[in-house]
Amino acid sequence: MVRVNFGKVVIKTITGEDAEVDFRETLGNQLYMQGKDIEECELGKRIYYAEDAVDLSDKECDVVRNAVQGYPYISRTSIIAMLQSK
Repeated sequence: MVRVNFGKVVIKTITGEDAEVDFRETLGNQLYMQGKDIEECELGKRIYYAEDAVDLSDKECDVVRNAVQGYPYISRTSIIAMLQSK
């Protein structure tokens, strides 16, 4: 079980500074609209409506990892690092 706050994803800016980016709406909508089954759609809703961090099972972490593969490098690697660091 991993606890992740997709509303506070820390990315490095081009100047090397840390910036918090909110991915709840983007990732939540993506999972909900493109979910392969009801569990992925429900995960999308949990992420979208989360006011704080969400608890993710190993299977749900894999779903998120797959979902962000098309994201830009900086965003993708920051999200994946959050899934692994917990």
